Amino acid sequence: MKDAKWIYEDYEFDNRIANLMWTVSGDYDENMDSGEKSFISENVALYHAVTAGGRRKFVDWTKVKKYVISRYRAGFDKDIVLGLISMGSDVLVEEKIIAERPGVYDIRKKAYDDIFANYYKLHTENLLEKVEHAIILEKMDKSVMLDSETSKLKKDLLGLQNREDTVDFLKGIEDIYMEYFPLFVEEDGSDRKDSKDKQNSLRGDFSDFMLEELYEDDPEESEIEASVEELADALLGESQGEMSNVNKNEGNSRVLRVQEEDLGKIYEKVAYYYGNSFLPISEVRKLQNQVCQGEHGNCRIHMTDGVLRSDSKNEFQQKYVKRQQTKNIEVFRANFKVCKRNVNKLKESMSRTLVQEEIMDAIPSDAGQLVANKLWRINRSSNHKVFVKNIDNNKGSFVVDILMDSSGSQRRNQSRVAIQSYILAQALTLVGIPNRVLGFSSFLDYTVIKRFRDYESPLSTNDNIFEYYCSGNNRDGLAIKATCEDLLKRREENKILIVLSDGRPNDIKVGKGQVNDLKEAYRGRVAISDTAKEVRFARQQGILVLGVFTGKEQDLMAEKLIYGKDFAYIKDINRFADMVIKYLKQIIAN
Repeated sequence: MKDAKWIYEDYEFDNRIANLMWTVSGDYDENMDSGEKSFISENVALYHAVTAGGRRKFVDWTKVKKYVISRYRAGFDKDIVLGLISMGSDVLVEEKIIAERPGVYDIRKKAYDDIFANYYKLHTENLLEKVEHAIILEKMDKSVMLDSETSKLKKDLLGLQNREDTVDFLKGIEDIYMEYFPLFVEEDGSDRKDSKDKQNSLRGDFSDFMLEELYEDDPEESEIEASVEELADALLGESQGEMSNVNKNEGNSRVLRVQEEDLGKIYEKVAYYYGNSFLPISEVRKLQNQVCQGEHGNCRIHMTDGVLRSDSKNEFQQKYVKRQQTKNIEVFRANFKVCKRNVNKLKESMSRTLVQEEIMDAIPSDAGQLVANKLWRINRSSNHKVFVKNIDNNKGSFVVDILMDSSGSQRRNQSRVAIQSYILAQALTLVGIPNRVLGFSSFLDYTVIKRFRDYESPLSTNDNIFEYYCSGNNRDGLAIKATCEDLLKRREENKILIVLSDGRPNDIKVGKGQVNDLKEAYRGRVAISDTAKEVRFARQQGILVLGVFTGKEQDLMAEKLIYGKDFAYIKDINRFADMVIKYLKQIIAN
């Protein structure tokens, strides 16, 4: 595509559209990915930035996912529902943004002019496609001949602009579906058929969808959830990017089938996107033989320092990481006083606790070391303890690993997670406790572990933590297992692992060709159970594991199942040091 390069190669323009998205959304913890950017023209790209910010501000995609799964169970056609949501969210977002920022109208007009210039002869009998074209044309004030059904559906979809929130918006989607599309219900022993008589009974109470469980094991419902995620990805730009020669297995939406000859090429892509490995291939294979077993039997490991600190020729990825690094640093500087206070508080508290633990307590005793100035007590006092005995409180030295979930689900928290890890590493380094900081995510069958600082790195190395960015999936169990392999080799008596995650381990599986050699996909109950097992195993080996929850309240139960009572839920960065101090004190004291 001739025009595809100028957006990516123009760093200033990339910043411009990112800033526009941030301004509209009001959330500087969000990213605008390549999937949201238009290659049609600068005008369209700018308008896409506006709508990208609006979708982050006005649409709750978790509620959308619950709604679609609920209606699928009731017999709704998922493709129609998703199509209506896609068009309806455009209407909802555009009008709300223009109401807040009237200047967006002019940006939209220029964008629609360029879009219209790319319209050719459109011939389709699909009602949703006809309506989509008609909505664009109406917003451009262009009259067009429409059949009555298309005209009426267009009018009803445009009416969604008055909906107040996501639930109200979904209610409007349901009303439109029930009016325009027959509800097909599959009954036992019969073909699919029209069943309008059952529509009302199948719908139930509209608010029931809010109670839907998102960790279902049913493959068909997993496919529905994946479809909604793909819709959100397309609209919010959270996709991993296009991968050639990779096909989804129809029976399991979280399983990828890859041709045998392509498996060897995957490593090249991993190194290209994430940076070359800092371990020699022999050590990587040794590590994989140790940890890639059982649930992780089809997986591989990639250990890297990232594209900025390893030999990488991926200039676009370097620019992308640098932009996120700059953004993380800007958020840190905006909260510098709070962060510095947290570092000092954490450092001083750990110093006091460790010094207290290392003090030799001398207590009066009937035996031990004689204290000459207490000899007068003999035959003169009922207290005959003229000796002291030294009690050693020293519990040994400490080493800490900080492991950050770097998957796409953490994008909303990127700067916050980076700052939390920085505070921890800075305080530990100042106290003199060896510590290592790692991030993990998944790319196809690889769990990528990025090293930000090593145990003996200088204080200045902590700045590397601001390179933290999120993409892909996350296989928490394997990341924890691989991290513990190195931690167990340390000479320190007390080994601590602090995991910052959102409680949603979620990964695909990669298989060769059509061979059915895969278990259940790594998600939901399967992934939570595996991660909890690895946490328990680490504790059995003497590693003290603390979870720091960085996700949403709806996933709090999963975090509890994984880490038990040893986890901290920190909503406010101002309380970060206090919460971590509390848990570290418990660990050190016990």
